Amino acid sequence: MQRLLFNIISQGTSKDHFDPDNQRIIYTNIIYVSLPIVYLIFIAIDFKDYLVPVTSLKWDQFIFVVEIAVCGTGLYLNKIGHSVIGRLIFILTWPILFHLIPIWHLQTPSDYYLAYPLGIIFHSVLIQMLFSIRHERVLYFFLMGVNFIMLLTVVIVLRYFDEEDGIINDLTADKYYLLDIVLYWLLFSLLSYLLVNSVDNLISKLTTANTLIAEQKEEMATINEELSETNQSLQVVNQKMANLNDALEMKVQERTREIEERNEKLESYAFYNAHKLRGPYCRILGLISLRKIVEVEEKEEIDRLLDKCMLELEQVIREIQEIVDQPID
Repeated sequence: MQRLLFNIISQGTSKDHFDPDNQRIIYTNIIYVSLPIVYLIFIAIDFKDYLVPVTSLKWDQFIFVVEIAVCGTGLYLNKIGHSVIGRLIFILTWPILFHLIPIWHLQTPSDYYLAYPLGIIFHSVLIQMLFSIRHERVLYFFLMGVNFIMLLTVVIVLRYFDEEDGIINDLTADKYYLLDIVLYWLLFSLLSYLLVNSVDNLISKLTTANTLIAEQKEEMATINEELSETNQSLQVVNQKMANLNDALEMKVQERTREIEERNEKLESYAFYNAHKLRGPYCRILGLISLRKIVEVEEKEEIDRLLDKCMLELEQVIREIQEIVDQPID
Protein backbone atom coordinates (compact mmCIF):
# COMPACT_ATOMS: atom_id res chain seq x y z
CA MET A 1 0.00 0.00 0.00
CA GLN A 2 2.78 2.38 0.95
CA ARG A 3 4.69 1.57 -2.24
CA LEU A 4 1.53 2.08 -4.33
CA LEU A 5 0.93 5.47 -2.71
CA PHE A 6 4.56 6.46 -3.30
CA ASN A 7 4.31 5.46 -6.97
CA ILE A 8 1.14 7.55 -7.38
CA ILE A 9 2.71 10.57 -5.69
CA SER A 10 5.93 10.24 -7.74
CA GLN A 11 4.34 9.64 -11.15
CA GLY A 12 5.33 12.17 -13.77
CA THR A 13 8.62 12.96 -12.02
CA SER A 14 12.14 12.15 -13.12
CA LYS A 15 14.71 10.29 -11.02
CA ASP A 16 15.99 13.58 -9.61
CA HIS A 17 13.25 14.31 -7.07
CA PHE A 18 15.16 17.40 -5.91
CA ASP A 19 14.47 19.18 -9.17
CA PRO A 20 12.11 22.19 -8.59
CA ASP A 21 9.69 21.05 -11.30
CA ASN A 22 9.57 17.59 -9.76
CA GLN A 23 8.81 19.08 -6.36
CA ARG A 24 5.81 20.97 -7.75
CA ILE A 25 4.57 17.76 -9.42
CA ILE A 26 4.91 15.89 -6.13
CA TYR A 27 3.00 18.63 -4.31
CA THR A 28 0.19 18.49 -6.88
CA ASN A 29 0.06 14.68 -6.77
CA ILE A 30 -0.33 14.84 -2.99
CA ILE A 31 -3.16 17.36 -3.35
CA TYR A 32 -4.78 15.36 -6.15
CA VAL A 33 -4.76 12.26 -3.92
CA SER A 34 -5.68 13.82 -0.56
CA LEU A 35 -8.53 16.14 -1.65
CA PRO A 36 -10.64 13.38 -3.30
CA ILE A 37 -10.35 11.42 -0.05
CA VAL A 38 -11.72 14.42 1.85
CA TYR A 39 -14.50 14.89 -0.71
CA LEU A 40 -15.45 11.22 -0.52
CA ILE A 41 -15.71 11.56 3.27
CA PHE A 42 -18.06 14.51 2.82
CA ILE A 43 -20.13 12.49 0.35
CA ALA A 44 -20.20 9.56 2.80
CA ILE A 45 -21.39 11.85 5.60
CA ASP A 46 -24.23 13.19 3.45
CA PHE A 47 -24.86 9.92 1.63
CA LYS A 48 -28.63 10.12 2.32
CA ASP A 49 -28.85 13.27 0.24
CA TYR A 50 -27.48 11.30 -2.73
CA LEU A 51 -30.00 8.44 -2.37
CA VAL A 52 -32.54 10.21 -4.56
CA PRO A 53 -33.27 10.18 -8.30
CA VAL A 54 -30.62 11.93 -10.37
CA THR A 55 -33.15 14.55 -11.50
CA SER A 56 -33.70 15.48 -7.87
CA LEU A 57 -30.02 16.14 -7.14
CA LYS A 58 -28.96 19.75 -6.68
CA TRP A 59 -26.10 21.33 -8.62
CA ASP A 60 -23.92 21.79 -5.55
CA GLN A 61 -24.12 18.03 -4.90
CA PHE A 62 -22.14 17.44 -8.11
CA ILE A 63 -19.32 19.80 -7.10
CA PHE A 64 -17.39 17.16 -5.14
CA VAL A 65 -17.74 14.66 -7.99
CA VAL A 66 -16.55 17.22 -10.54
CA GLU A 67 -13.58 18.21 -8.37
CA ILE A 68 -12.63 14.54 -7.91
CA ALA A 69 -12.68 14.23 -11.73
CA VAL A 70 -10.47 17.36 -11.96
CA CYS A 71 -7.98 15.80 -9.52
CA GLY A 72 -7.96 12.55 -11.51
CA THR A 73 -7.38 14.53 -14.71
CA GLY A 74 -4.51 16.38 -13.01
CA LEU A 75 -2.88 13.08 -12.02
CA TYR A 76 -3.11 11.86 -15.61
CA LEU A 77 -1.70 15.12 -17.00
CA ASN A 78 1.22 14.89 -14.55
CA LYS A 79 1.86 11.34 -15.71
CA ILE A 80 2.01 12.29 -19.41
CA GLY A 81 4.17 15.37 -18.79
CA HIS A 82 1.60 18.20 -18.92
CA SER A 83 1.80 19.24 -15.29
CA VAL A 84 1.34 22.98 -15.92
CA ILE A 85 -1.98 22.44 -17.73
CA GLY A 86 -3.25 20.20 -14.94
CA ARG A 87 -2.25 22.67 -12.25
CA LEU A 88 -3.91 25.57 -14.09
CA ILE A 89 -7.15 23.59 -14.53
CA PHE A 90 -7.20 22.69 -10.85
CA ILE A 91 -6.31 26.12 -9.49
CA LEU A 92 -8.87 27.89 -11.74
CA THR A 93 -11.75 25.46 -11.24
CA TRP A 94 -11.36 25.17 -7.49
CA PRO A 95 -12.73 28.65 -6.54
CA ILE A 96 -15.35 28.46 -9.28
CA LEU A 97 -16.72 25.13 -8.05
CA PHE A 98 -16.50 25.74 -4.32
CA HIS A 99 -17.19 29.48 -4.08
CA LEU A 100 -18.57 31.23 -7.12
CA ILE A 101 -21.12 28.59 -8.11
CA PRO A 102 -22.45 28.16 -4.53
CA ILE A 103 -22.75 31.95 -4.19
CA TRP A 104 -24.70 32.13 -7.45
CA HIS A 105 -26.71 28.94 -7.02
CA LEU A 106 -27.50 29.19 -3.32
CA GLN A 107 -27.91 32.97 -3.26
CA THR A 108 -25.08 33.48 -0.78
CA PRO A 109 -25.80 31.40 2.30
CA SER A 110 -24.91 33.17 5.52
CA ASP A 111 -21.93 30.92 6.30
CA TYR A 112 -20.24 32.05 3.07
CA TYR A 113 -19.41 35.45 4.57
CA LEU A 114 -16.79 33.50 6.53
CA ALA A 115 -16.32 30.43 4.34
CA TYR A 116 -15.61 32.36 1.17
CA PRO A 117 -12.69 34.48 2.50
CA LEU A 118 -11.21 31.42 4.20
CA GLY A 119 -11.54 29.47 0.95
CA ILE A 120 -9.81 32.22 -1.04
CA ILE A 121 -7.02 32.37 1.57
CA PHE A 122 -6.62 28.59 1.27
CA HIS A 123 -6.66 29.05 -2.50
CA SER A 124 -3.67 31.43 -2.20
CA VAL A 125 -1.82 28.77 -0.20
CA LEU A 126 -2.52 26.24 -2.96
CA ILE A 127 -1.19 28.66 -5.60
CA GLN A 128 2.08 29.05 -3.72
CA MET A 129 2.43 25.30 -3.34
CA LEU A 130 1.66 24.53 -6.99
CA PHE A 131 3.55 27.33 -8.74
CA SER A 132 7.17 28.33 -8.12
CA ILE A 133 7.96 32.02 -7.75
CA ARG A 134 11.47 31.28 -9.05
CA HIS A 135 10.72 29.16 -12.09
CA GLU A 136 7.11 30.16 -12.93
CA ARG A 137 7.17 33.81 -11.94
CA VAL A 138 4.59 35.07 -14.48
CA LEU A 139 1.98 32.43 -13.63
CA TYR A 140 2.67 32.84 -9.92
CA PHE A 141 2.06 36.60 -9.79
CA PHE A 142 -0.85 36.41 -12.24
CA LEU A 143 -2.69 33.81 -10.16
CA MET A 144 -1.91 35.54 -6.85
CA GLY A 145 -3.20 38.80 -8.33
CA VAL A 146 -6.41 37.12 -9.53
CA ASN A 147 -6.78 35.50 -6.13
CA PHE A 148 -6.50 38.84 -4.30
CA ILE A 149 -8.91 40.54 -6.71
CA MET A 150 -11.41 37.72 -6.15
CA LEU A 151 -11.06 38.23 -2.41
CA LEU A 152 -11.75 41.95 -2.57
CA THR A 153 -14.29 41.95 -5.37
CA VAL A 154 -16.59 39.21 -4.20
CA VAL A 155 -16.56 40.33 -0.55
CA ILE A 156 -17.33 43.93 -1.55
CA VAL A 157 -19.99 42.86 -4.08
CA LEU A 158 -21.62 40.53 -1.58
CA ARG A 159 -21.74 43.26 1.03
CA TYR A 160 -23.11 45.77 -1.50
CA PHE A 161 -25.96 43.54 -2.65
CA ASP A 162 -26.79 42.59 0.89
CA GLU A 163 -27.01 46.27 1.79
CA GLU A 164 -29.28 46.79 -1.24
CA ASP A 165 -31.48 43.93 -0.06
CA GLY A 166 -31.41 45.16 3.51
CA ILE A 167 -29.54 42.08 4.72
CA ILE A 168 -26.84 43.36 7.04
CA ASN A 169 -25.53 40.84 9.56
CA ASP A 170 -23.21 41.50 12.44
CA LEU A 171 -20.22 40.07 10.54
CA THR A 172 -20.46 42.21 7.40
CA ALA A 173 -21.56 45.27 9.33
CA ASP A 174 -18.30 45.37 11.25
CA LYS A 175 -16.05 48.07 9.80
CA TYR A 176 -12.99 45.83 10.28
CA TYR A 177 -14.52 42.91 8.36
CA LEU A 178 -12.81 43.65 5.05
CA LEU A 179 -9.58 44.78 6.75
CA ASP A 180 -9.38 41.59 8.81
CA ILE A 181 -9.90 39.47 5.69
CA VAL A 182 -7.09 41.28 3.84
CA LEU A 183 -4.76 41.05 6.84
CA TYR A 184 -5.41 37.33 7.24
CA TRP A 185 -4.85 36.86 3.50
CA LEU A 186 -1.51 38.67 3.78
CA LEU A 187 -0.58 36.71 6.91
CA PHE A 188 -1.28 33.26 5.49
CA SER A 189 0.16 34.17 2.08
CA LEU A 190 3.35 35.40 3.72
CA LEU A 191 3.61 32.34 5.96
CA SER A 192 2.99 30.04 2.99
CA TYR A 193 5.59 31.90 0.95
CA LEU A 194 8.16 31.63 3.75
CA LEU A 195 7.49 27.92 4.28
CA VAL A 196 7.52 27.02 0.60
CA ASN A 197 10.54 29.24 -0.03
CA SER A 198 12.36 27.59 2.89
CA VAL A 199 11.62 24.17 1.44
CA ASP A 200 12.77 25.34 -2.01
CA ASN A 201 15.99 26.73 -0.48
CA LEU A 202 16.56 23.47 1.36
CA ILE A 203 15.98 21.51 -1.83
CA SER A 204 18.33 23.86 -3.69
CA LYS A 205 21.02 23.28 -1.06
CA LEU A 206 20.43 19.54 -1.21
CA THR A 207 20.69 19.66 -4.99
CA THR A 208 23.95 21.61 -4.74
CA ALA A 209 25.23 19.18 -2.11
CA ASN A 210 24.24 16.18 -4.25
CA THR A 211 25.98 17.74 -7.25
CA LEU A 212 29.09 18.35 -5.17
CA ILE A 213 28.98 14.80 -3.80
CA ALA A 214 28.57 13.43 -7.34
CA GLU A 215 31.55 15.50 -8.51
CA GLN A 216 33.60 14.31 -5.53
CA LYS A 217 32.59 10.71 -6.23
CA GLU A 218 33.64 11.15 -9.85
CA GLU A 219 36.90 12.72 -8.71
CA MET A 220 37.45 9.89 -6.22
CA ALA A 221 36.70 7.36 -8.95
CA THR A 222 39.29 9.07 -11.17
CA ILE A 223 41.82 9.07 -8.33
CA ASN A 224 41.10 5.40 -7.59
CA GLU A 225 41.55 4.59 -11.26
CA GLU A 226 44.86 6.46 -11.32
CA LEU A 227 45.95 4.70 -8.11
CA SER A 228 44.95 1.37 -9.64
CA GLU A 229 47.01 2.12 -12.76
CA THR A 230 49.93 3.27 -10.57
CA ASN A 231 49.61 0.09 -8.51
CA GLN A 232 49.69 -2.01 -11.66
CA SER A 233 52.77 -0.08 -12.85
CA LEU A 234 54.43 -0.69 -9.49
CA GLN A 235 53.61 -4.38 -9.74
CA VAL A 236 55.24 -4.47 -13.18
CA VAL A 237 58.29 -2.61 -11.84
CA ASN A 238 58.46 -4.94 -8.83
CA GLN A 239 58.26 -7.94 -11.14
CA LYS A 240 61.07 -6.52 -13.28
CA MET A 241 63.13 -5.85 -10.15
CA ALA A 242 62.51 -9.40 -8.97
CA ASN A 243 63.57 -10.71 -12.37
CA LEU A 244 66.68 -8.51 -12.27
CA ASN A 245 67.48 -9.71 -8.75
CA ASP A 246 67.08 -13.33 -9.86
CA ALA A 247 69.28 -12.67 -12.90
CA LEU A 248 71.82 -10.84 -10.75
CA GLU A 249 71.86 -13.67 -8.24
CA MET A 250 72.41 -16.18 -11.03
CA LYS A 251 75.15 -13.95 -12.44
CA VAL A 252 76.81 -13.71 -9.03
CA GLN A 253 76.59 -17.47 -8.60
CA GLU A 254 78.07 -17.96 -12.07
CA ARG A 255 80.90 -15.51 -11.41
CA THR A 256 81.53 -17.12 -8.04
CA ARG A 257 81.73 -20.52 -9.69
CA GLU A 258 84.14 -19.16 -12.31
CA ILE A 259 86.31 -17.61 -9.62
CA GLU A 260 86.29 -20.88 -7.67
CA GLU A 261 87.30 -22.80 -10.81
CA ARG A 262 90.05 -20.28 -11.56
CA ASN A 263 91.23 -20.59 -7.99
CA GLU A 264 91.28 -24.37 -8.39
CA LYS A 265 93.36 -23.92 -11.57
CA LEU A 266 95.72 -21.57 -9.76
CA GLU A 267 96.04 -24.06 -6.94
CA SER A 268 96.77 -26.84 -9.45
CA TYR A 269 99.27 -24.59 -11.23
CA ALA A 270 100.92 -23.70 -7.97
CA PHE A 271 101.09 -27.38 -7.04
CA TYR A 272 102.72 -28.24 -10.36
CA ASN A 273 105.09 -25.30 -10.10
CA ALA A 274 106.06 -26.09 -6.54
CA HIS A 275 106.40 -29.82 -6.87
CA LYS A 276 106.35 -31.45 -10.30
CA LEU A 277 107.92 -28.64 -12.33
CA ARG A 278 110.58 -27.68 -9.83
CA GLY A 279 111.87 -31.27 -9.45
CA PRO A 280 112.92 -31.83 -13.12
CA TYR A 281 114.14 -28.26 -13.33
CA CYS A 282 116.45 -28.61 -10.34
CA ARG A 283 117.73 -31.96 -11.56
CA ILE A 284 118.52 -30.47 -14.98
CA LEU A 285 120.46 -27.62 -13.32
CA GLY A 286 122.33 -30.10 -11.20
CA LEU A 287 123.20 -32.36 -14.12
CA ILE A 288 124.42 -29.39 -16.18
CA SER A 289 126.68 -28.30 -13.34
CA LEU A 290 127.92 -31.84 -12.88
CA ARG A 291 128.62 -32.28 -16.61
CA LYS A 292 131.09 -29.45 -16.45
CA ILE A 293 133.33 -31.18 -13.93
CA VAL A 294 133.12 -34.86 -14.89
CA GLU A 295 135.24 -36.82 -17.32
CA VAL A 296 134.30 -37.33 -20.91
CA GLU A 297 133.30 -40.95 -20.33
CA GLU A 298 130.71 -39.89 -17.74
CA LYS A 299 129.23 -37.12 -19.88
CA GLU A 300 127.26 -39.61 -21.98
CA GLU A 301 125.48 -40.87 -18.87
CA ILE A 302 124.81 -37.31 -17.78
CA ASP A 303 123.41 -36.47 -21.25
CA ARG A 304 121.13 -39.49 -21.05
CA LEU A 305 119.92 -38.32 -17.66
CA LEU A 306 119.48 -34.79 -19.04
CA ASP A 307 117.33 -36.12 -21.88
CA LYS A 308 115.21 -38.00 -19.39
CA CYS A 309 114.79 -34.93 -17.21
CA MET A 310 113.93 -32.83 -20.25
CA LEU A 311 111.25 -35.29 -21.25
CA GLU A 312 109.91 -35.26 -17.72
CA LEU A 313 109.99 -31.43 -17.73
CA GLU A 314 108.23 -31.36 -21.07
CA GLN A 315 105.51 -33.70 -19.72
CA VAL A 316 104.99 -31.49 -16.69
CA ILE A 317 104.78 -28.38 -18.89
CA ARG A 318 102.20 -30.11 -21.11
CA GLU A 319 100.08 -31.01 -18.06
CA ILE A 320 100.25 -27.39 -16.88
CA GLN A 321 99.19 -26.23 -20.32
CA GLU A 322 96.23 -28.59 -20.27
CA ILE A 323 95.20 -27.17 -16.91
CA VAL A 324 95.47 -23.61 -18.21
CA ASP A 325 93.64 -24.40 -21.44
CA GLN A 326 90.86 -26.30 -19.69
CA PRO A 327 87.57 -24.29 -20.25
CA ILE A 328 85.54 -23.06 -17.26
CA ASP A 329 82.05 -24.60 -17.08
